Amino acid sequence: MAQLQIELADLQEFVKIGKREAIETLTQMGFPAEETADGKLNIEVTPNRPDALCVEGLARALRCYLGEKPKAYKAGKPKITVEVDKSVLPVRPAFGGAVVRKLKMTGSLVRSIMQVQEKLHETLGRKRRKVAIGMHDLGAVRPPFRYFACGRGEISFVPLDMQEEMTPGQILSLHPKGIAYSHLVQEKCPMITDRDGNVLSFPPIINGERTKLSEKTADIFIDTTGTSGEAVRQAVNIICAMLADRGGEVEQIKVNGKAYPILQEEKWALPTRQAERLLGIKLGGSKAGRLLERMGHRVEGKSVFVQGYRTDIISSVDLIEDIAIAYGFNSFEPTLPSFSSIGSQAGEPEYHSILIGLGFEEAVSWTLSNRKLAARANLRLQPSIEMENPLTEEFTIFRQALLPNLMQILSDGKNEKLPIKIYEIGPVASDRLEKRMAFAIMHPKASFSEIKGAVCALFGTAGKAFGIKAESYGPFIAGRCAAVYFGERKIGHFGEISPEVLAEFGLEQPVCAAEFELA
Repeated sequence: MAQLQIELADLQEFVKIGKREAIETLTQMGFPAEETADGKLNIEVTPNRPDALCVEGLARALRCYLGEKPKAYKAGKPKITVEVDKSVLPVRPAFGGAVVRKLKMTGSLVRSIMQVQEKLHETLGRKRRKVAIGMHDLGAVRPPFRYFACGRGEISFVPLDMQEEMTPGQILSLHPKGIAYSHLVQEKCPMITDRDGNVLSFPPIINGERTKLSEKTADIFIDTTGTSGEAVRQAVNIICAMLADRGGEVEQIKVNGKAYPILQEEKWALPTRQAERLLGIKLGGSKAGRLLERMGHRVEGKSVFVQGYRTDIISSVDLIEDIAIAYGFNSFEPTLPSFSSIGSQAGEPEYHSILIGLGFEEAVSWTLSNRKLAARANLRLQPSIEMENPLTEEFTIFRQALLPNLMQILSDGKNEKLPIKIYEIGPVASDRLEKRMAFAIMHPKASFSEIKGAVCALFGTAGKAFGIKAESYGPFIAGRCAAVYFGERKIGHFGEISPEVLAEFGLEQPVCAAEFELA
């Protein structure tokens, strides 16, 4: 999930809605929302909906969901050309762009531009590797523009928010952005210049100071570069729709003499029968069409027109998912299956049964995690299994322990009725894949004695010969922690969670917990 924070006033510029209604409606649409301590709205956006990573996109989705007819976005004929030189093909080959004219720069627009670029770079752009976006004051340069690759010392320009000229090589070794993203650039550096040789951008690193947006900017040139032509086009469409909602006039550009296609709708057949079969409800074509219109799609007869900024529609099942969201998941009536079967417990049934008998409830958390979560639990990670192209910062490694996940669950449910007793049995991995069991208790009197009693009851009932030895371990209070041994083999630890770890997870109640390897 990508986290988006917006001012309620910014949202209300586009849709008349109160705070409570906005939170409830966004959550119903699949964008869980809550109010922050400083009165802003904190919204979770799934990776498949990058068009909602800006206040304009969220407002657009809200308006349609609340009954407004979706509009079609159009782009004017190109007046500006960009030459893409062959030298960038082995470096950063994909290029796309557009021009948006007659904008009025406001504080809310500036905030939105900064946030949407950051969020698109992190998600759709895979930390700028797949897509990087530049937005420039068109009045500060003279087209046509040229996109090419140069050596690290061939060109110099003033980078954004700097005062002195620097070469690409100097930027990569001295500038904070250059240092952070230098791994994305080879010996040849991508560069965008105007007819006079003025530098607009050094993608995917930094823009030039010359084209910095200001309150006087009216016309914007958008450059988008990357390694995926489709992802680049999606980013251009999202930015253009966003600025069109701000009153801008979108205009195509020519790339190597050809008009670059943007904001094009895709035509689909209305999937009424398939939706009825998959969702188990009676719809009819007219109702299915109305539900899709609530999700921002244009419907004409038996055809659905998907807007160019909707990157998530890749099959008819995605349209059916939108029908289900608009219908309302709480509106589905539960029914018994039309077939009979005999259920059985999967994996470690003995431990499951004992823990449930001890009053624990099973939790199932994500197998993918991140280093920050483990650090918050004061755990030192071994060399980990890394995700090559993570969608979000939350899921970058395969988890190495269950306890941080249980702590996060307790943190998320800290306002629930106490005591809370949860357990999980599942896989972890560092140099090898293994199965572990962890359980935790939270209430005002949670203690070492209580968790020791649970450990002894668990292994005693299971008929395991075990020993306990006092031993310190990261998440626990020193002196209130012990290790469990099966013979000579140490299988894990239990104890009271330290105040420092409790504070990291925002917990005010004591917690005692345990985690063990399962042979």
